[in-house]
Amino acid sequence: MAFADYDAAVDWSEREHTTLLRLVPVAASARFDTPAWQLAEVLWHIRSPSTPVTDWTDTGRAGLAAAERAHEPAARIRLLSNLGMACRQRRRLDEALEWHRQALELARATADAFEEARSLNLMGLVDLESRRFDEAGDRFERAAALFRDLGEPRRVAMGLSNVASTRLDAGRPAEAETAARQALAAHRALDNQASVGNALYIIAEAGREQGRFAAARHAVDEALDIALALRNRTLEGFWLLTLGDVQRDSGEYGDALASYQRSAMLHRRLGDRSREALAWRGTGLTYAATGRAQDAAAFHRQAVAAHRELGDAWQLAVELDHLAACVQGTDPEAARVHRAEALTYLARYTDPRAEALRSRIEARPAGRG
Repeated sequence: MAFADYDAAVDWSEREHTTLLRLVPVAASARFDTPAWQLAEVLWHIRSPSTPVTDWTDTGRAGLAAAERAHEPAARIRLLSNLGMACRQRRRLDEALEWHRQALELARATADAFEEARSLNLMGLVDLESRRFDEAGDRFERAAALFRDLGEPRRVAMGLSNVASTRLDAGRPAEAETAARQALAAHRALDNQASVGNALYIIAEAGREQGRFAAARHAVDEALDIALALRNRTLEGFWLLTLGDVQRDSGEYGDALASYQRSAMLHRRLGDRSREALAWRGTGLTYAATGRAQDAAAFHRQAVAAHRELGDAWQLAVELDHLAACVQGTDPEAARVHRAEALTYLARYTDPRAEALRSRIEARPAGRG
């Protein structure tokens, strides 16, 4: 069976998604272990970009159990890695790290250098999202060295992108842009379209933070064109956040609100509550920029609740600071309480971005919010 084109393949994947997921637990319960783990692994890779990752998690667990019964260590490593990626997408970072740790141990025990490098890279991504930048950088470097030795240029290029992301999240946009442009050139040469888009997103964010809004807009527009061509709603929803930020910074408030609204809608469909909350943040900041503090506060409160429930200390601290700014004029005591709480969450972070936020909050006069 061959598909006429990419769109036809995606159409089939979306149409058959639910039916195929049901086959794995049925096969596993009947002890058809080999087809069960094989199908679970295939379904991870053929998932439509528009389907929530939560749909696959139980399938992955069933496939992993089947691979263990079938004594298939290579399959176990891959499924452990997939489960880790699924948990990271759902912001269950401790669980994600544990899946990847198991994959790394098994890869080393079976002398599988490729999967060892892959696990190190994936663990680095969890460290990155947890703002453990030193640990992330160390794992990315070790993974890149292994991939280089294995002759994996595509994976080495992905490592460059991860280094750029680390620098961006730490609050070093100029360094991030330099690394991202190196990654962009490598990904273009390899025709890795999704990775090209990721590098463009980093360039857009770094440019925006440095006040170069036209260049940032050009980069994020190209990234979004790639997401739309791939019909990848995950990438579209995420990169729309950057588009909204650029539009807001450029004074295009109506367009920014539309970008955030679509991003929130896509992330709600995908079950990504963290990024949906980031869309609410963007909406709140846009309303605040237009003098609608009360409307802004409502969106920031929604985002605070989501980040609190997810246990995301960094995003919660950032959101509490935004909420404090919105209520400052009407309730300075509430603003003071929000900022005091934000400082408690910031205590664990020492990177430049965290230090800048902490300094700004502490500079507020005591008793005035």
